[in-house]
Amino acid sequence: MKKKLAEMRKLESATMKAHSSREIYFETLEKDPYGFNNESYNWKGEDKFILVSSFFYMAGIFTLLYLEFTGYIPSINPTIYYIFFFAVLIELGGKAVSAYAVRTYKIKINYVRKLVLRPWRKLKIYIISLFFLIQGTDAIQVILMLFFLDQMKTIITEWNVIRKKIPFLAYAFVSWDRLEDRPYTLRYDMLEDILRFAVYFPFIILFGKASVIIMIPNLINEFGDGLAEPIGIRFGKHKYRTRSLWYDGKFWNGDFQRSLEGSAMVFLVSFIVLFMYQDLFTSAQFLFSLLVLPILMTVAEAFSPHTNDGPMLALVGCGFLWLTLNFI
Repeated sequence: MKKKLAEMRKLESATMKAHSSREIYFETLEKDPYGFNNESYNWKGEDKFILVSSFFYMAGIFTLLYLEFTGYIPSINPTIYYIFFFAVLIELGGKAVSAYAVRTYKIKINYVRKLVLRPWRKLKIYIISLFFLIQGTDAIQVILMLFFLDQMKTIITEWNVIRKKIPFLAYAFVSWDRLEDRPYTLRYDMLEDILRFAVYFPFIILFGKASVIIMIPNLINEFGDGLAEPIGIRFGKHKYRTRSLWYDGKFWNGDFQRSLEGSAMVFLVSFIVLFMYQDLFTSAQFLFSLLVLPILMTVAEAFSPHTNDGPMLALVGCGFLWLTLNFI
């Protein structure tokens, strides 16, 4: 066991080599802060992905608008579009301020991305939809519309073609564009969003957005996984490798790292979140969840692909809680 732990401490990853020292990290960043100077980056792959995605999301938006216009579904409260636009402005402002902190105060992108930007960016679509659910607006169509709009927002503000033409967007994206993810950052983010939404949406339809089946995995994902990377980067000594769904032209490829110290955050947060919702379980259900769910979520995060742990945590968490609440 000691020999295995010693090997894990020495584990090195070619993809993560910029993290070998603080000096190397920021030297690498300053040489090419926007990722536009590296001739090996295949932007054509991103362009194709964006063109296909844009067609799909625009079709979704226009389909919902048509169904509203023809009366097949209730009209969405127009105020939601103003709130969404305001949320986008706040997000862009936060990214710009965070980029300034990265460049000026030498704070690693991994920290500001997970501890500052990620919670707001990932949760705002659910927060806004929950607000309108309380107001009596049909949640399903609101969530669908917000998802389509949010993906189009991501394309408009992060696609390399647009960033190259608008300096502010290029600058703001620095705070989100991890060095180890380039040039796949945008594709990784959108793919994770698609897969996560594909898992959550059926559960939302069946049980409602505020259901404990939805909220517990979502909170574990946001705060457990959100802490895993910063803790792993700063304190991780026992490394293990993972791959990405897509890297360098191949599926299940790449050489990325996680750490036991980071994964322990998923385990710890799972306990905390379960205690927050203790009153919604019977004694047997709560005890069973305490014994099983933290382990399941930790293993799910550990074995999930790089940047795609969110969908795996959602699938495992929602599935486990549904079974527990119905059969325990």
